[in-house]
Amino acid sequence: MPRTTTKSKAKSKKAVAKNCESHGIRPSVGIIITLSVALLIAIVISVFSIAALKNTNSNLNVAKLDVFDHLVEETLNNTEITSDAPSVQKATGYGISDEDGVLYVTFDYTTYDVSNPDQPIPSEPKHGVMYFWKNAENGTYSHAFSYHDEAYHPAGTYVEISE
Repeated sequence: MPRTTTKSKAKSKKAVAKNCESHGIRPSVGIIITLSVALLIAIVISVFSIAALKNTNSNLNVAKLDVFDHLVEETLNNTEITSDAPSVQKATGYGISDEDGVLYVTFDYTTYDVSNPDQPIPSEPKHGVMYFWKNAENGTYSHAFSYHDEAYHPAGTYVEISE
């Protein structure tokens, strides 16, 4: 009988040396920590910058409003509100009308007798609104008045002037 030869296959195992020793923090964890710290620093700097900017804007807005209040009072005092008798005016507020987007100033006024300017005519203060809009044709602003029996201001943004 013929003989069959069998080959044995030798399996070779390669030994892979595993390094189980730790050499500190993995590089990816170190990058994450570094980026987190940088993000935290950027947020802190941003918060302080925004706070400083708000403070600057707040101071600027206060200064603008002080000048605006003065200009409103001067405009009212130097404008003849009524044609029948001289008057004393006091601004009560200002705003922007929702209807047409113009700036307006509300005011109270009391007329007085020309012969005795220190003595107002005894009456309740009357109310008015002075509207301002840009006159593009002349490159200036125009104004007009409306008079009311009761205190009135158009719908929209309104700021009351306190004494």
